Parts: sequence; structure tokens; C-alpha cells
Amino acid sequence: MSRLDKWVARVLTTGIAVILLGVLAAAAFARIPVAHIYVDAAGARAIIVGGHQAAAAPDWPGAYRASPRSADTAFWPSATLDFKSGASVTLPRKDILLWVYRG
Repeated sequence: MSRLDKWVARVLTTGIAVILLGVLAAAAFARIPVAHIYVDAAGARAIIVGGHQAAAAPDWPGAYRASPRSADTAFWPSATLDFKSGASVTLPRKDILLWVYRG
């Protein structure tokens, strides 16, 4: 390989690595719109203590339904739910039974 070939390969490799790191950083801090979620009793308690509503789900016995506006991505062990009132609630992902995404 000539010096020019090595330089081109290095520039292309660096560019691809920077693009992939940018996509990962954007995905890590993105907020995902959520229509509603189903949580277990522990998750419902955390949401109610946070000042929001979590009602019993009529179609899923033992589950509770809440309607956050958005949530963080699935890269973290806990989920931060943003509600319309502006207050956020953080709860472990194991307490969330089902996500229903908007759009």
C-alpha cells in the first residue's frame, strides 16, 4: 500500500467511527414518545408517589396503565418517564410490563 492509500483508509475509518459514535450518542440521549405503558404494582406505586395517575388496566388483570408523554431509550436499567405536568418519574425497567409507542 502506498502512503496515499494508507491515508485514505485512515480518513475513511476515522470518519465512519465518528459517524457511528454520533449516532450512538444521539440514541443514548433521545426521548421516545409513548402513548401509554402497563406497569406492575411497584411501578404504579412509584408513579402515584410521583404525583401522577396509574389506573388499573381493565384488559390486563394485575397491571396498571399510565400515560407518560415520553421516555428515555432502552439503554439504561431504569426508565425515566416524562409526564405532561412536567415532573419525571424514574422506575426500574423490570416494573414495566408493556410499552405502547406513539406514532
